[in-house]
Amino acid sequence: NTLEQCNVCSKPIMERILRATGKAYHPHCFTCVMCHRSLDGIPFTVDAGGLIHCIEDFHKKFAPRCSVCKEPICQPRARRRLSYCGFGSRFHVHCYRCEDCGGLLSEGDNQGCYPLDGHILCKTCNSARIRVLTAKASTDL
Repeated sequence: NTLEQCNVCSKPIMERILRATGKAYHPHCFTCVMCHRSLDGIPFTVDAGGLIHCIEDFHKKFAPRCSVCKEPICQPRARRRLSYCGFGSRFHVHCYRCEDCGGLLSEGDNQGCYPLDGHILCKTCNSARIRVLTAKASTDL
């Protein structure tokens, strides 16, 4: 009766006690809520609801999503950096491209985002669209 009980299975802990988040667990009961992998000795995090996640699954569930490929953007990985271009959009660096020419907006001569009418464009394509719009507006008069 004096043994601590596991926070997950409520059975007494008779051997090694794993303490995390202020609670006691059997090492095999302390698992990620998504993949159910044991987190004994593995880095973990807790979400706002108190659920325990391995770091990988936490990022899969809560990381911002790329507006193009819809995959999570995990900033610690250099190839998955975050770029912004107005409209609240987020992108992986390799997904951050002009909608017209497909050129990368994160590097090179056309670096930078020049949004127009809800479209993400490089400087060259933005200028071309403005010329077309201006020409059309002057002929409509």
